Amino acid sequence: MYDTNTYLQSWFCQFEKRIALLEFKQRELEEENQRLKDQLFGPVLHDMCGQLQAQLKDQIDNQIKEQLKNNSADSTQTTPPNITYKIQELHVNELKGTLNIGLTSTATEGQLRSMIEKLKTDQGHMADNLFFSQETENM
Repeated sequence: MYDTNTYLQSWFCQFEKRIALLEFKQRELEEENQRLKDQLFGPVLHDMCGQLQAQLKDQIDNQIKEQLKNNSADSTQTTPPNITYKIQELHVNELKGTLNIGLTSTATEGQLRSMIEKLKTDQGHMADNLFFSQETENM
């Protein structure tokens, strides 16, 4: 006799096998499609990405330059605060005493003459003579 359950069960089994085979084929086709896309469009996409990165970098650089320009323009327009100078004035009511301008010496006339004579005789060691004469005269 004819069993419908057995018939349906075998039909489901065949149907499941067919679905599994179709799913396997679908995965294979998707992988092949991706491989072909990578093979065909890989270099193109790589070049496009490089171009986009360069454009983005240029735009960012331009924006930064513009912001710096705006900030520098803002900073040049600022005025410094008022600066007040406090100068102490010296009031002189009376001048008394001696004002010595230039080279002054505390040596006597004789000491100056001997120093000048030493300088005349030994021109090559003028600084030594001055130093030496100052030491000897102070003693």
